Amino acid sequence: MNIQDLNISAAAKTALKSIGLTKVSELEGQNYITLIDKFPKNFNLEPIINELNTFGFLLPPSGEISVYDVSMSKRLQNALIQNGVMYLSQLSSYPKEKILHFRNLGEKTALELEQICRAYHIEIRSMASIKEYFDKYHFPAKIYPMLFQCDISCLDDFKHKTANDLYHICQEDYSLTMRIYFILRENGIVFNNWQDKYIFEILPEKNATTLWKKHKISLLSQIPACDERELQQRISSSNSFSVAIKDLLSIG
Repeated sequence: MNIQDLNISAAAKTALKSIGLTKVSELEGQNYITLIDKFPKNFNLEPIINELNTFGFLLPPSGEISVYDVSMSKRLQNALIQNGVMYLSQLSSYPKEKILHFRNLGEKTALELEQICRAYHIEIRSMASIKEYFDKYHFPAKIYPMLFQCDISCLDDFKHKTANDLYHICQEDYSLTMRIYFILRENGIVFNNWQDKYIFEILPEKNATTLWKKHKISLLSQIPACDERELQQRISSSNSFSVAIKDLLSIG
């Protein structure tokens, strides 16, 4: 059964379609916590969740403590909901630095939240140690919240990962993935093989960047009838990178 056939609002159907959910079966096992990260920041998911819950298409997560079930000021409750936090356990996935910058979370409500987290044994961690460790490798600042969410605190945490794992750690930001990849390679990290290869795993950073910016090619599988060795040979034997790529892609 398709989601478009459900007796729910057009807004809910459009929102679910925007994150790739088109069939009712795909809602199985989903809840607010699993869905919130799929939507853009500050997306108001609560009305859609409530609508789906009402019709029995989406059940609340089990064993979770809702912000509606905790004694707190209305100001704090509103601040949490406005920032996408419906359950206390979600707070553990945010660094302390980000929580303190939640919209409408003032000094007084921040103190109240800290007391509630202590009472319910919710740990709020800081990104400071991650930043301090990786600063010496000149990591871009935007990567730190991503490392925090993936519990990565040192270089050793990248061992036994693939470049595709790194891509997902970087929240599917290809340019950021490529930058972090070369920093890690320079510092001795060797990535495991996976079923495909990113172009930056095969070619120098400058060439991989050009191929991405001009042709939006990021994967070897996007170049028809070409394996890793042939790609390297074509590039190295040509006097022009652009000509070699156009030949491979049958462009122009």
